[in-house]
Amino acid sequence: MSIMRIDNQGRQPAPLIFSLSFIKKNGNVLYSERTMPSPSPAIVANLRRLREMRGYSLSALAERAAISKSTLSQLEAGKGNPTIETLWTLANTLGVAFSELLAEGEDGMTVSEPGGGNVQLMARGQESPRVEVYFMRLAPGEVKTSRAHPRGVREHVMVVEGTLRVGALHALAVCRPGEGHEFAADVEHRYEALLDTTRLVVSIVYPHDEVAQ
Repeated sequence: MSIMRIDNQGRQPAPLIFSLSFIKKNGNVLYSERTMPSPSPAIVANLRRLREMRGYSLSALAERAAISKSTLSQLEAGKGNPTIETLWTLANTLGVAFSELLAEGEDGMTVSEPGGGNVQLMARGQESPRVEVYFMRLAPGEVKTSRAHPRGVREHVMVVEGTLRVGALHALAVCRPGEGHEFAADVEHRYEALLDTTRLVVSIVYPHDEVAQ
């Protein structure tokens, strides 16, 4: 199964490849999932490369990201099972988009957690403003609170299945299948699956070429 991306000139780059586990609506495939080990070799390599590019030691990055040095050390050694929030925090601290940690050539990648939630990178643009598209699955009752992204970043959420409470903490909205919500993501924000397993598409829009200020 492959999902094609079309660029601004109408060209078709290499497809994003996924396998099995389809979610369908009206006979159309909306999503296909490939679960990968966490952390994957790509995440380990990208994290180390980005940390060294910034000139951070393990201790310095751990302090800036407010995570333990042992957690970061295990992650770079390819051990442990970091949460999605931890990876997102590291991306923000390094001043890169979340997709920079997940990038693995043209393939999509899923970061999974033991509780059943996961986030999958489906596509990312290279033009400005940069847009990244993710498919997120939350287990029943699961809550994810994200730190503020860089200034000006916005998120667009569309619910495919389940009931979701989402948005900036001061202005949460409840969305059901087919409903969406847009909000400023440069403040602390939350995703909460209210009832059953919830699946949603998340588009993150960065307003500048530089992800971090």
